Amino acid sequence: MNGEDEVRARLSALPQPPIPAEVASAITDRLGQEAHLRGTGGGDAEVVAITARHRRRLSGLLVAATAAGIAMLLAVVVAPAGQPGPEGPPVIRAGALYEPEGFAEQVRQRFLNAPATSGPTRTFADSAAGIDRCADAVDAYGRVLAVDTGSYDDHAAVVIVTSYPADTQYEEVWVVSPGCGPSDPVVIRHMVYDVDASTANL
Repeated sequence: MNGEDEVRARLSALPQPPIPAEVASAITDRLGQEAHLRGTGGGDAEVVAITARHRRRLSGLLVAATAAGIAMLLAVVVAPAGQPGPEGPPVIRAGALYEPEGFAEQVRQRFLNAPATSGPTRTFADSAAGIDRCADAVDAYGRVLAVDTGSYDDHAAVVIVTSYPADTQYEEVWVVSPGCGPSDPVVIRHMVYDVDASTANL
């Protein structure tokens, strides 16, 4: 059962709310106007009086509409610009010039502020399969959140940021070569760090 079906099932199990008095009154008034128009030849539609069955149907539609609205809210993921959502693909960035000194803070600033690239990087990051192959090659067991291509210590390199299942307040950072994959599993640098600054408010 998907999220929307679960919401519908739970809401359907609740007592069906009565139609608010003001809504019922407005509908009755409108039907009266339509009936008058019908009797004077001013309308072509068939007017049906509201019965108990119709009221139950309207109540059911209100429940369905509420379920749909909640499901839409559940489907919306709000994430800061340039950062991945909980289940989205990794953000690909380009043009990073990383230095060994102050590297951790450089990674954090890029992760929080640098925009995603709109063009190819000419690295393994240009395909989802390439990213997966690199992650497997370096034994990254968390979800890939971001891939940042550029240089590290004046050499072409790519920085991968993954989730860290062992402690979700932190992320895992890998510096690898642009050709990272099964034939090139070399890790230039590796660390566990609070990249998204999630511990700052603890």
